[in-house]
Amino acid sequence: MVISFLLGGIAQLGERLNGIQEVSGSIPLISTLYGIPTVFVGVLIYESRGLFYMDETSLKKLLLIVNPVSGQKKAKTYVADMMSAFETASYEVKTVLTEKDRNAYAVVKEMGDEYDVIVCVGGDGTLKETVCGVMEGGKDQPIGYIPMGTTNDFANSLKIPTKNVHDAINCIVNGTPKPVDMGRYEDQNFIYVAGFGNFTAISYACNQKLKNAIGNKAYYLQAVPDFFKMKSYYARVEADGEKFEGKYFYGALSNSYGIGGMPVLHNIGVRFDDGLHELVLVKWFKNPKELIDLAIAMLKKDVIHNPNVIIRHVKEAKFEFDKPTAFTLDGEFGGDMMEANISSIKHAVRMILDHDLENE
Repeated sequence: MVISFLLGGIAQLGERLNGIQEVSGSIPLISTLYGIPTVFVGVLIYESRGLFYMDETSLKKLLLIVNPVSGQKKAKTYVADMMSAFETASYEVKTVLTEKDRNAYAVVKEMGDEYDVIVCVGGDGTLKETVCGVMEGGKDQPIGYIPMGTTNDFANSLKIPTKNVHDAINCIVNGTPKPVDMGRYEDQNFIYVAGFGNFTAISYACNQKLKNAIGNKAYYLQAVPDFFKMKSYYARVEADGEKFEGKYFYGALSNSYGIGGMPVLHNIGVRFDDGLHELVLVKWFKNPKELIDLAIAMLKKDVIHNPNVIIRHVKEAKFEFDKPTAFTLDGEFGGDMMEANISSIKHAVRMILDHDLENE
């Protein structure tokens, strides 16, 4: 009977291995437990002391989506470590590398419904694609994030480790899903900012090869020529019934401590689960001193007390312009708009974190 069981287990394992087409973990055919031969088929274990059986379908299935060009093209070198950590935590893992014509959004839409947890590896763009795919899929899987982008604004805001990949992995392995708000811009979802004005185009105008080579320093190089092209933007804004009109240096609806790699929105009351986004309007400067005062306030993380800065916590806002005005969504081009309707979506997704959401 024992021999028959062993042969049957090996046959089942052979069928399973034969069907694998994408990256998966290695599975030992025969191991030893307390000196007793043991056969592993998934998590099927037979010993002379008895039989322990856990159906493979009871394992949580994890979809690991990796942008191979992120992290200055180093992301894929960590795939084995990621898979090992998640498999050790009792996940059945499938890894997919994104491609130019198959981004994270396409992967989630194609196969996301088959998985209990989705983890993405990359920058803000990869996270946005993943979040949008989950939101549209309707299954509400928890999302883990291993940030390897140029700025990682949203990861820094949520206190997800950005300096050490293994710390980010542990944040997921040891974490629990926390509800987090997202935004809606016309017919698109976004994760942390929809804005217009000076310097907002830097992230998508900056050369990708340069970003891969020198990281966020590429943004500073791009900002130098943009500094000499600064201009005002005339806009009419209505947010939760309150109206504003005038010339602005910058305007946005955001849900983050940092924009473009600059952590300048601390101490303004940002919360990530209250169903509100922060309306930020920076008035056009009347003289160089006002610009210098704003720069100092930004460095001190005290923009809320600057007279040129308007901040409100709102559910929705409508922007109107006299001429087509470029919007940026999470660092990507969002279109030239005469009118833009933006709103906050409370508890839109669940992000896996190993700590409570911070409230300032």
